[in-house]
Amino acid sequence: GNTAALNAWLASNGGASATDVCSNVTWSNNFTSVSDTCGATGSATVTFTATDNCGNSSSTTATFTIIDTTNPVFTSELPQNISVSCDAIPNPAEMTGSDNCSDVTITVLDTIDREESQCEGEYIISRTWTITDNCNNSSSYTQTITVFDTTPPTLTTQLNTQISVSCSEIPEI
Repeated sequence: GNTAALNAWLASNGGASATDVCSNVTWSNNFTSVSDTCGATGSATVTFTATDNCGNSSSTTATFTIIDTTNPVFTSELPQNISVSCDAIPNPAEMTGSDNCSDVTITVLDTIDREESQCEGEYIISRTWTITDNCNNSSSYTQTITVFDTTPPTLTTQLNTQISVSCSEIPEI
């Protein structure tokens, strides 16, 4: 995406100028390619040479640098904030994304906050997806999952609903 800017820079001899009192000056350079350091970033160090009609020359060196500063973006639908029962917490959604210059990596991290709750089964999950490109540009999205517990406990052992005993034989609770 920077070909026009690179060609304009080469055509302007990297911003250098030269004159000669006896003849015209022609320019040349040793540009071959832009080094690829990550994604579409890189640089080219170029020597520009001004030569007069008699073969006298003078050179200068300059560097053209391309830097990827564009953050990658999520291309999938972002999950909305939700409230769920403690037994219905969803798995993280599979997210997709793209970048203008390179491949992307997506990670997900759940952070649990129990400080606001007075009940062990109620808390807040901050689920954060981070998308990173090869040049370490990144973006994040956080979904808030509010977890609640409104389900009463259930007995796991059977109880005798009626027993007959004498007063001196009342069992322990």
